[in-house]
Amino acid sequence: MFFLYLVSATAFSQNDEFPVKIGNIGFAVDSLDIVIGNVSPGQKITHNIEMHNFGRDAVVFRAGKSSPYLDVLYEPSVLQPGQSGTAIVNFDVIKELPFGPIAAEISIESDDKLNPYKFLYLLGNIIEDTMRNSKRIVLDTVPRLIFDQYNYYFGHLSRGKKIVHTFFFTNMGSQMLVIDDIIPSEGCEILKLPEEVVEPGGYGSLVVKVTTVGDFGVQHRTINISSNDPIHPLITLGIHGTVRQHSPSNQNPSFCYE
Repeated sequence: MFFLYLVSATAFSQNDEFPVKIGNIGFAVDSLDIVIGNVSPGQKITHNIEMHNFGRDAVVFRAGKSSPYLDVLYEPSVLQPGQSGTAIVNFDVIKELPFGPIAAEISIESDDKLNPYKFLYLLGNIIEDTMRNSKRIVLDTVPRLIFDQYNYYFGHLSRGKKIVHTFFFTNMGSQMLVIDDIIPSEGCEILKLPEEVVEPGGYGSLVVKVTTVGDFGVQHRTINISSNDPIHPLITLGIHGTVRQHSPSNQNPSFCYE
């Protein structure tokens, strides 16, 4: 199942205070990637992102499907035209996350008519806390299904194009992970299924294909995954993007047909 919205591409505006604009909302960041530096397992981080409504209508924000170890609160939850607010990002660096680089997805969902789905990323590096024992301790005694990303944005494409994307995951628990079912929405095809049983610390991948046929505008597909992870027994992956009716002209390649 997919939903259609009017959308505008991510733009880097001339506004110095809110240089990144997605739809009608401007963000006080330099790019979609927000670098937070080194973090330690077990650390909890709060990062505030200032926003501004450049549109003519009020925008209502709602909880999005961000990473399972990250949540977003909004103050206020409704931005009136010309009003500024804050997205409060709480990042829990759970002990099960592996050491090394991490990109924690921030999913900001709203009723913005130009672009309801906005994705930013916290980029960090998980390092070992030298003040603790160097041996990692797995606290979970249950399976944990953790994906590298939960939403994939394919950008702007001409109608009829095909998109193939791979979602990677890891069992970060201490028990066998059993994947019970994988159900894609209409217009989304599973090209490669993962193993049904994944051992602790094991990993796998899910390859999906989307064909941009039918309607044009913003398109949204989902894949529902059921497993024996008691914390997240049902995980929904999303694939989003905008489908143009025609290819952009050479004279104005940034033009988006609706």
